[in-house]
Amino acid sequence: MKHTFSALSLAVLTLASPLAADPIRIATGDYAPMTGEALPNGGVVNGLVARLAADAGVEISFEYMPWNRGLELTRAGQIHAASYWSDLADQTGLIEVGPVSSERIVFFYRKDKPLPAWTALPDLAGHTFGATLGYPYSEEFWALGENGTYNIQTAPNDVSNFKKLLGGRIDAFVMDELVGWDMLNQNFTPEEVAQFAASDLPVTETLAYLQVSSGIEGGAEIAAKLQAAYEALNASGALETVKTELNAAAGIPAS
Repeated sequence: MKHTFSALSLAVLTLASPLAADPIRIATGDYAPMTGEALPNGGVVNGLVARLAADAGVEISFEYMPWNRGLELTRAGQIHAASYWSDLADQTGLIEVGPVSSERIVFFYRKDKPLPAWTALPDLAGHTFGATLGYPYSEEFWALGENGTYNIQTAPNDVSNFKKLLGGRIDAFVMDELVGWDMLNQNFTPEEVAQFAASDLPVTETLAYLQVSSGIEGGAEIAAKLQAAYEALNASGALETVKTELNAAAGIPAS
């Protein structure tokens, strides 16, 4: 499915260049609260992408499809861009715009049982952390669990880990910050959600980008316009305000 999108009720302009007479097609997928056709503003990330497009005078259309298919179509020059991907080992055929997201993996914990002050993972020796099977997190996180610095209990899914945390069976649960808050809001009562907090210091942090095709006609021009819009928004100090508004619309509490 696809739809022409304009975030934050901004009027969408079209590029003066004839190369962009039709909307710029952006492949994306459902990954709440970051991206999603039914989400407010299309999700936190796609809402920011739409804001950049509006500022750049670029009309865009999001097309929902499997993630890998969207990336490969972009790389092959069959679609203009893919939202969103981290810095890839193979950037062939792709131009990064942004970063449009900072993926913070953090510790969720109960407010009545906060973690001690820490600056590095070894400072948390002796604690028990929940982790979800199949998630990489970081090499250091797993290595310290394996050498006995702290204990790691695995569960088959994130909701199970949050339930264990709520029940006091683990001291904290490591998860993507924004995705974690969305999952809490979707699966727990407001009273239960109010018991959780997330660590200010991340376990690991990864930047992610809108990947624009360098092979499609006008691709380099599109990427340059969108990157200029990003840099202008950042330089003005408005970027964090926009992110905060998008997070609030998604039900994510201010940090």
